[in-house]
Amino acid sequence: MNLPQAFTLNEEGYTLIQKLVQFRMVEDLAYEYHELRVIEEKQRNISQKSGILHSLNKAHKNHAASKALERIRKKEEWKTYWEAKNLLPLPEFLRDAEIEPFIHEFSASIEGRVQLFLIMQEVIHTPIYYDMDHFKHAGEESDFEAHIDKISHMCEFGPWGVEVHKNTEKFFKDIKDEGGKMFKWGSTGLTGVGSIAAVLALPVIAPAISRMLGVSGTTATTAGLTMLGGGSIAAGGPEVAGGMTVLVGGSSLLGALNDDAIGSMLSQIPQEAVALSIVKIINLIHYLKSDDNRDQTATMDILLKAQDMFLEFKHKTEREMLLNGMYNSKKEMMQMTHILNRAFRQLIQ
Repeated sequence: MNLPQAFTLNEEGYTLIQKLVQFRMVEDLAYEYHELRVIEEKQRNISQKSGILHSLNKAHKNHAASKALERIRKKEEWKTYWEAKNLLPLPEFLRDAEIEPFIHEFSASIEGRVQLFLIMQEVIHTPIYYDMDHFKHAGEESDFEAHIDKISHMCEFGPWGVEVHKNTEKFFKDIKDEGGKMFKWGSTGLTGVGSIAAVLALPVIAPAISRMLGVSGTTATTAGLTMLGGGSIAAGGPEVAGGMTVLVGGSSLLGALNDDAIGSMLSQIPQEAVALSIVKIINLIHYLKSDDNRDQTATMDILLKAQDMFLEFKHKTEREMLLNGMYNSKKEMMQMTHILNRAFRQLIQ
């Protein structure tokens, strides 16, 4: 399928993803510092009083302050590490740019606004405190919904940031309820939408995709993760912006596979990756159909292609399962069937 240009990002689009992920970190640290100041204020009030109960309360607040300081220390260290890895390698004119001009540039055209929605979605699906290279968990993001809601309003999409998050979680809950304990990759011990995106960086995935692209080595890993999307971190680092097209919004799996590749690729990657790519398309279609899309007539072609992308992918996948035995077990086939059917039901509601 000939993908709409809205599904591809240039360096500016990739940089905006990174900048907005960084914004989430800044907001999260601001929240942590605020909580620390609240604890310290209570400590000062308690220190002016006497008695056993006040002494016990003071010890409790001291412990809470110590834990808050430790969380801040870890998150500050992580932010420094993340910026060195994801922002420092970018060209200086992009690295030092502010967020607002990027948003204004994308908002200036109809296609750019669709891209901006997909950018926002990638940011929501990016786990900000998770090391894709070494599988180290660096903490939990406080008040996640407030942060993505602020980003959504910055991009002039109102409540759609939280809507994307809730619909993604509901989609995964629904397919889990229908298919039982379906994901064999659940053994990673991770939870939440961010962890679903993190699964896309598991070492087994990139080689499977890279073989289909005919590349190897470091380039293969980058290419494989870029094809999967799943947030700026999961997409393989800033080097992808230097010479590759960054595909977003589920377009890589649902629209960029030919008939010969689909069975071989899908049999080697986690079904979470497929489900996440599918729900990205669903979220986009819901937005394009909504009254919040001020360009409904002008974006009709993108809407139709997004719907065709899913339907074609569904048809190809079902054909591969039935005729060519894409999966080794009936359970895996049923799991994929649950994913495809749940997505179809969401689209016709």
